[in-house]
Amino acid sequence: MANLDIRIREAELADLELIVDFISQKSEFDGSKNLLTATADKLQQTLFCQPPLVRVLLAEVAGKAVGFALFYSSYSSLLTQPCLWLDDLFVQAPMRGMGVGTALLKYLAKIAESTNCGRMEWTVNTGNARGIAFYEKPGARILENIRVCRIEGSAIAQLANK
Repeated sequence: MANLDIRIREAELADLELIVDFISQKSEFDGSKNLLTATADKLQQTLFCQPPLVRVLLAEVAGKAVGFALFYSSYSSLLTQPCLWLDDLFVQAPMRGMGVGTALLKYLAKIAESTNCGRMEWTVNTGNARGIAFYEKPGARILENIRVCRIEGSAIAQLANK
């Protein structure tokens, strides 16, 4: 791992296009570019509303953004505590393995600790062996017995109107 000076900061309004670009890069990495509908306008409505629905961290090296994390609060009724849901973590390919992803996770852990979160959670693609190893290294458990359930788009409207 390189000894880089990695700076983590909260995204600002001026970062909208950069964040959309990171989301696009991540969707390509995940093989879901065809599902991408993110725009700067749509992101602004959720990231910079009051209160913000999501937050974004940017990881910078030598003043250039090289990765991001998009997250929001969730809640556990079992723990009766807030939790932190990490929706996206992405580091550009040339910077992977250099501590950028770890710096983002550590910053998120500090946020979770300071807000009394009972846990941090996220998903990882079962085919992403490198990602799984990265997440297991700091102590994440991969929960094999839990599956993501999803209703989207017109199916939401159909269910709502039944």
